[in-house]
Amino acid sequence: MAWLLDYLASLGIDADALARRHGIDIGQLHQTDARISAASHRGVLLEAQQQCQGRSLGLLLGQHRSMATLDQLAYLMMSSATLRESIAQGLRFQNYPGRFSGFQLVTAFSEIDGQGCYQIHAHDSLAELRLLAIEELLAAIVATSQWVLGQPLPVTRLKLDYPAPAHSDDYPPIFKAPIEFDSAANQLFFDAAILDRPLPHASPQSAALYARLCEETSISRNQGDMAWRVAQIISANPAEAPSLEECAAKLHCSARTLSRKLQAQGWQYQHLVDQVREIHARRYLSNPQLSITSIAQQLGYADNSGFHRAFKKWTGLSPSEYRTKLFR
Repeated sequence: MAWLLDYLASLGIDADALARRHGIDIGQLHQTDARISAASHRGVLLEAQQQCQGRSLGLLLGQHRSMATLDQLAYLMMSSATLRESIAQGLRFQNYPGRFSGFQLVTAFSEIDGQGCYQIHAHDSLAELRLLAIEELLAAIVATSQWVLGQPLPVTRLKLDYPAPAHSDDYPPIFKAPIEFDSAANQLFFDAAILDRPLPHASPQSAALYARLCEETSISRNQGDMAWRVAQIISANPAEAPSLEECAAKLHCSARTLSRKLQAQGWQYQHLVDQVREIHARRYLSNPQLSITSIAQQLGYADNSGFHRAFKKWTGLSPSEYRTKLFR
């Protein structure tokens, strides 16, 4: 939040007044245990976006985000052996930066026909901040990759699931690749040949140290994010998601307590299970080598019809319609 306010000030916004209007004590921001509520974070972003007067705050934040905001995660990604390993670590700790969006914004990665593919799933509950969240993450992927590689990420295509915004002319200078709006998914493709090249700052010992530090910090930061913790448990095996009671036992609490904490974040347990399965389904369907039958089985559906009904409920499209739209 400290960096965000400093950056907003550089845009000519009265960041201190903005913070105070949303219940943020500037004097506490430099304390190591300072916590900013998601509501305050959202309020600051919403008002700042309104004051940006036609510019995309999301793209600006992603492009100019300081490496310092990623702390140990930045050093972990840079000291990884290859970009493939760096991406895996970045996704493992994707909640580390403490974005307001939490589990409402999830990034996955796959390799398809010689292309690396980041796929971003943004939950509709992000509402008026959904576009900002997606744009910030996409621009941050490009900027972070520059740090890690020591050269620009060779983006080949960008597909987005929303109409072209008024500031769509801002996209080409950032992504330098063909852009398709109104697609079935948010996907950033790049030449996969770069995935296994040695990174300029690779250091196995440093990577091991920073991975341990990131794990310790991530557990501490996300201790209160029950939706995130539950999602990690479900994601370990979405085909055999535990019951509410089994999940609560893993988290050392009662089913009633777990339900109450999830509801406080706007979730019901089964909706969270469905969200995890939807994210996996979208990623699997983006791989043309996987059949719809095998995807249904990997997600725990006994037959295609059950998967068909669930996927249509989530997206309004059947799995085959979604895949057709994805590869049109």
